[in-house]
Amino acid sequence: MAMPPSRPWAELQHDLLVAIMTRVGAPDLLSGGASRACSSWRAAARDPLAWRRVDLRDWVALTSGRRAARPGHSSSSVPVHAALFRILEVAAKSAEGRIEAVLLPEFADEDHLLFLADRCPNLHYFSLPSTCMTYDQFCKAIGGLHSLKGMAVDETLINYDVLLHVHQCCPDFVELKVSALYVDEEMASVICNSLPHLKKLEIPSADMSSAAIIKFLDCLEELEHLDISGYETSAISSLVLEKASRLKVFLWNSKFELGEFMDCSNDCREHNINPQEPCKCMMEHKVMDWLAGPAQAS
Repeated sequence: MAMPPSRPWAELQHDLLVAIMTRVGAPDLLSGGASRACSSWRAAARDPLAWRRVDLRDWVALTSGRRAARPGHSSSSVPVHAALFRILEVAAKSAEGRIEAVLLPEFADEDHLLFLADRCPNLHYFSLPSTCMTYDQFCKAIGGLHSLKGMAVDETLINYDVLLHVHQCCPDFVELKVSALYVDEEMASVICNSLPHLKKLEIPSADMSSAAIIKFLDCLEELEHLDISGYETSAISSLVLEKASRLKVFLWNSKFELGEFMDCSNDCREHNINPQEPCKCMMEHKVMDWLAGPAQAS
């Protein structure tokens, strides 16, 4: 079978390039390969839509790796906390107010979250791994994020008053991810009572009681996606599976069981808080269509 004629990557459509850039990551958009590519790729990297999702979780490791590859240069003249403020400032300006999600590195603190609330009031989602966050400062930041739809936080912030403040300040809040060692029925009750409209809940790699799982399934009536994968003890009973059958996505794989059921319209098993952004399988399909040439493109 004859191979289709090759096409230069520089001719890839701008909107598809932008979709690719959203997955490159902020470090590479700022100082990596995108800035040294052809003009069309550089233009896509500067497009505000490429900055809707800013992933800085591996920022320190990536920048440290680049510095290590250049012997004779100092490791850094700017402390990482101050450098992160600069990165967030650049991202906020590049996005022109369109940042929807920011995934912060482990060393990020309450000052960085307050900075985001000030610069990106329309933020939809943030991930903050910090375990040293004061309730007052966290609530102050949340007070400036009225468009927030979801967040990923440490279990130290799973407090009724804190989560109730989130519920009151953010009317569209529907997604919560928690990093926790152990989840009992009491913690489950705190989440259910303070955030009754959750549609997506992720608490992976936690020791979780069967009573806690049932509490989530019974009390969160609007829940569609529950991820409790990676836990240490088996808590999946026939009752749990029966109650979870109403969900679109239920992940419970562990070292005792391997199980999941999902409803993914594109079969890519990828969830995105922004339904307008193409999922991975759809983006790959578009790239393959483009490579096949105009005659075969759908």
